[in-house]
Amino acid sequence: MDETLSIKVPKAVKIRLQAVAKIRKVKPSVLLREALDQVLASQKVAGSPSCYDLCRDLFEQLEPGGPKDLSTNKKYLEDFGK
Repeated sequence: MDETLSIKVPKAVKIRLQAVAKIRKVKPSVLLREALDQVLASQKVAGSPSCYDLCRDLFEQLEPGGPKDLSTNKKYLEDFGK
């Protein structure tokens, strides 16, 4: 699932981005994604992503109205482990 990211850049940077995009015959967003990929690939991230981070989009699509917290609500823990 793609996410939208908005950034503010000086007008001169935007003009340069559009010029390079035109030369390469791609959209400016393609250039920005490539640049982000290069920067992120060169950085070492401490630790690995959690299961929640990997599945966040699935958790965010859960149906509203379900139980808020199954892990600490004693009502849902009554028969746990039986």
